[in-house]
Amino acid sequence: MEIIEKFASEGFELTVDAERPVALCVRPSKRARLGYKIEFNYVFGSFERMNQYLEDFLAGLERAKKAKEERKIARAAARVKAQESVKEGDIFVASWGWEQTNVDAYQVVEKKGASVVLREIALQSIDGSEGFMCDRVVPVKDAFIGQEFKKRITGRGINIDDVRYASPAEEGKDFYRSWYA
Repeated sequence: MEIIEKFASEGFELTVDAERPVALCVRPSKRARLGYKIEFNYVFGSFERMNQYLEDFLAGLERAKKAKEERKIARAAARVKAQESVKEGDIFVASWGWEQTNVDAYQVVEKKGASVVLREIALQSIDGSEGFMCDRVVPVKDAFIGQEFKKRITGRGINIDDVRYASPAEEGKDFYRSWYA
């Protein structure tokens, strides 16, 4: 059957009962306990309904492949756009924490292609914004407090480490910060 060959070309094993409208589809897998994963095992009301389901299944696989490729192209374009837009002097802010909100700010000291040299900068508390164990802070440009380090520019910002992800910050924008005693 032609439909079985289509499934085989996608990496599936399709078994169709010639007497009853029953279809079993498995995908070989080394990690599965039985050596394969069952995609579906259905009894249909008619052969027409079964054939329609099989065609729809293949069409869904094709749509998923196309969407994955489009996302890949969009991520690559966003990465290139981000790399082109970053320049020396830009400020990136990372807001992170568990049960508290830490804020770290970094300034681009040097740009080399898709990489930047960053240096941590100080944060200034905004007068009158203090609350119970919280305040609002604004990054202070050229007020360096840390050592230089090199990172790559990703699609939206810069991964500082496993916890912190820095995004571009607009000049004068303030950020919420909280802490516990």
